Amino acid sequence: MLDYLLHAGSENVVVYFRANIYIIKTLKEFQYIDEYGKDQGANVRQKAKDITNLLTDEARLRQERLSRANMRDRMLGQAPDDGDNEEIQTPQRDENSARRTRGAGGEDELHRAIEESKRSLAVEQARGAEDADLARAIKLSEEEEARRKATLTDSGSLFDEP
Repeated sequence: MLDYLLHAGSENVVVYFRANIYIIKTLKEFQYIDEYGKDQGANVRQKAKDITNLLTDEARLRQERLSRANMRDRMLGQAPDDGDNEEIQTPQRDENSARRTRGAGGEDELHRAIEESKRSLAVEQARGAEDADLARAIKLSEEEEARRKATLTDSGSLFDEP
């Protein structure tokens, strides 16, 4: 639903989810294994990744929204968009929408979004450090297991007969 709203919905949806991108980023870690052992969460993780990438790439989002609007107009039999509409004029539009957002208590929301983005970055960096620590621990475990097997091979069976 969010993918559709970002492509065809109000510009306010885009502004809201850009300010609250951390909500979508949390879904990148979604896990659900069904009763047959199939990972059903993979679709959610992939869609969250795609939407996050779309929200962070303003030019691509603008192009996809324009493309969707043109397709809708063609389907309705209206004249194609000549590219001079208000959707394309994003620098001024973005500035105006940012002013409206800040003027309507948006400073607090903007500050909260920035802080949340910083927090999510810190969490992602910490997770990266944890992943590195985990990789080192696995490597040490594998080396220890190899040494144990080598020791067992050299010394024969655990239950050698006297």
